[in-house]
Amino acid sequence: MRCPKCLLCLSALLTLLGLKVYIEWTSEPRLSKAYPGPRDTLPGPTPVNREPTLPANLSARLGQTSPPASAYWNQQQSRLGTLPSGDSAEAGGCWAWGMAAAAEIPDFASYPEDLRRFLLSAACRNFPPWLPGGGGGQVAGCSDTDVPYLLLAVKSEPGHFAERQAVRETWGSPAPRVRLLFLLGSPVGDGGPDLGPLVAWESRRYNDLLLWDFLDVPFNRTLKDLLLLAWLGHHCPGVSFVLQAQDDAFVHTPALLGHLQTLPPTWAHGLYLGEVFTQAKPLRKPGGLFYVPGSFFEGGYPAYASGGGYVIAGRLAPWLLQAAARVAPFPFDDVYTGLCFQALGLVPRAHPGFLTAWPTDRTTDPCALRDLLLVRPLSPQASIRTWKHLQDPQLRC
Repeated sequence: MRCPKCLLCLSALLTLLGLKVYIEWTSEPRLSKAYPGPRDTLPGPTPVNREPTLPANLSARLGQTSPPASAYWNQQQSRLGTLPSGDSAEAGGCWAWGMAAAAEIPDFASYPEDLRRFLLSAACRNFPPWLPGGGGGQVAGCSDTDVPYLLLAVKSEPGHFAERQAVRETWGSPAPRVRLLFLLGSPVGDGGPDLGPLVAWESRRYNDLLLWDFLDVPFNRTLKDLLLLAWLGHHCPGVSFVLQAQDDAFVHTPALLGHLQTLPPTWAHGLYLGEVFTQAKPLRKPGGLFYVPGSFFEGGYPAYASGGGYVIAGRLAPWLLQAAARVAPFPFDDVYTGLCFQALGLVPRAHPGFLTAWPTDRTTDPCALRDLLLVRPLSPQASIRTWKHLQDPQLRC
């Protein structure tokens, strides 16, 4: 009688084992189908928590050692609570932060002029709009019935009339649930020609220029990011995605929209998408465009998306503003955005369709660009020509 019982137990065990294998085998394909990766997307770093968080102490999250490095930025970040919000030179005012930098950095006088000017005013982030004379040109907010799915926020400079017009006629042309805005500083300039009258006419003509009264120089591009985020919070909080790009970029808008619409919700909610650099370091050679003195910053850069063009989720705007109030100013807008995302515990997602260092001698054959999402730089003429080819129903690749 023992053998039949043994056989019965063995049969039951084999049945349970087979059932377990079957359940695991059938459940795996369902999981992979439930969360498919977007087509043509490189696997990128995946945060443990897809929701932004902002810890009381940012030092560890920003990779700061203890004790911190002796460079000024590292020291400032280690003891920074929040940046001053006032615009005066009084104690705690934004100008006081810059004067402290000048006093505490031993070789501040040897810094390039643009970097010195940036540091002196880096904590000043509240600027009024620059309003064209004669009225008009006011940019309307997003109405409750016309909230864009994708906002094209293009960083431009007052004198780049041709670049802006090329964007309006090509990838920024009117499309359902897409809106175009250009981000500019003051057109008065610094010793150059007064472009105020021309920019005022353009603003009244197109109503797509967000203008602020600060000096429009490359190191102030971060101001455009921060002031845009504040504008979104007040005038367009419901936007789904925001593309932030330079005015010499070319965006294949239909392809970008198609990609965004395929994203799983868990990706879309914390999206920071572009051409990602993960091991970039400061350039120490004086005279270079991206020179960073060792007395100002030590260490490597965070993972960040190239400032030539990247996409963020609109819901992150207020979070990024909170992070920016607690991250010490840095002169490069894309690196600073990467620092703010790192402060929130979020990471960029790479996509091979973003190419922000397109060689000038490389072909602009529409077939080569058809499957890309963003390339730069392209001249206004090349952008118009490429867009016309891509819109041609007879195009065969």
